[in-house]
Amino acid sequence: MKTFNQIVTEIFDIPEEKITDALSSKDIPKWDSINHLMFVAELEKEFGVSFSMDEVLNAKTLGDLRLIVNTRRKK
Repeated sequence: MKTFNQIVTEIFDIPEEKITDALSSKDIPKWDSINHLMFVAELEKEFGVSFSMDEVLNAKTLGDLRLIVNTRRKK
């Protein structure tokens, strides 16, 4: 299974050592609407979770998305 950071690296082309939860689309040039959806889809596949449409639209940072994944995985 891939880690959250490995997926970030693959989708957004960011070195793992530069990944922080505070990063947002403003900080990541490749974070556009298509890559956002690809990222969410990959997270759902790898971690066996589902995001609501509100969560997809309202998640602004990597930390927001990581929190959703971590919360859902505990259930």
